[in-house]
Amino acid sequence: MDVDFDHSTFTLRTYESWKQRADTAKVAYVPFGGGPYYGYEVGVIDAMHELGIVPDVMLPGCVGNFVGLFYHMALVEGLPPTTYIDRFSEAGLMAEKDYMKAPIPPLFPMRIASWMRGFASYYSSPEAYQDLLAPELFPDVVHAGMDYWANPTERNLGIFTRNLCVWHPLTRLGLGGYYFAPIGPFGELYDPTQPEGWIHPSINWASVYDKDSPIYIMSLLQVGQAQVTQATNCIDHPQFAPLDGRRLASASNLPWLIAETEIDGNWYRESAVRDVATLTPAALETLPSLEVLICVQIMDSNDTATLSIHNGNHDNYSLQVTEMIATIGDDDISQGQALLATRDKEVEWIIIEAQSDAQPHWTHENVARCRRQGYEIAMRQFLNSEALRPFIKHHPDKAVPPPPRHRSHVSLLHQARLDRMVAANSNKPAATE
Repeated sequence: MDVDFDHSTFTLRTYESWKQRADTAKVAYVPFGGGPYYGYEVGVIDAMHELGIVPDVMLPGCVGNFVGLFYHMALVEGLPPTTYIDRFSEAGLMAEKDYMKAPIPPLFPMRIASWMRGFASYYSSPEAYQDLLAPELFPDVVHAGMDYWANPTERNLGIFTRNLCVWHPLTRLGLGGYYFAPIGPFGELYDPTQPEGWIHPSINWASVYDKDSPIYIMSLLQVGQAQVTQATNCIDHPQFAPLDGRRLASASNLPWLIAETEIDGNWYRESAVRDVATLTPAALETLPSLEVLICVQIMDSNDTATLSIHNGNHDNYSLQVTEMIATIGDDDISQGQALLATRDKEVEWIIIEAQSDAQPHWTHENVARCRRQGYEIAMRQFLNSEALRPFIKHHPDKAVPPPPRHRSHVSLLHQARLDRMVAANSNKPAATE
């Protein structure tokens, strides 16, 4: 299959090289994503680096695709492991005090810039202004207002508000640019005119495809299909698609934020809309020697049902997104455990779960908070892991903080799902955390 980058200047890894690394891979790093909670994934990288743990394979999802790929690049290039991730954060995050005043979540700057250009282009035409005044719609506003005055129900209020917005010239001005500009603010993340530079920092594909680099397997979903497909850092893989910018963007396109990405005439979107998006059977079956899976997942936030008028409209929106992403990783882990439990080989699962005081904020402060907690939780679990002990090269320089006072209930959900799946698929005992 074709890729969207020029690989004539570097040597691609062969399938034989890829398969040899996959066959012998022992430790997998599994950052499931979770939007602004990705700080946990970075904290786990900090802990792995401090202990000298180097994963053989990355099995990421959602924003974890970027975290995993930037980490992957730094490992190959001999840089501090979060070099590229830190640059990514600098470009995409805001200060807490500024974020609280933002009317919408601070999305990637290149998408906002594209929207502004499209908006300006749309309103550079006189035709865009001809329908701003719609006096024929005003009677509907009056009638709906009278209905609400006579019968003040939520439904009647909604009808009145809708009719008012549809008629009002200022609303029509904004909606006209939103719906009819060449690109909306939630348009495609991937820019086909800049296949290698649409994300900052840009991807160094030579490092990604280096013959000695870790295995990288991510999933994406073709629109209309029931099963996800895999992409990996091997162009001539007989089953998996090659990893490139289009597939990276598609696999990271939150379905409620960004449009689908076109790849070779088909449309793809993020695989998180399926129960198993990262630890797919196809991915796990290509890694027969796995001994440890280090998974970072998002738990249910304790405030997703709380709307706020104090932190800007973005906060209400972000809390709704948190509800959507709150169970990312649950089914992946449960079904992955059930699949691997049918093998004779024992596999240890190290699961780092987000804590309930994390916020759905794309801010430097929140990501730093999540990163610190991710490091502390991971460090405790790594040092207590028998299976991971052979892969620890050196011990931490400082004492590991005590465990937090609260504990997620997600682990119990994992075990309940695992027990059901193993009972249905095998008579062998289920693997536990």
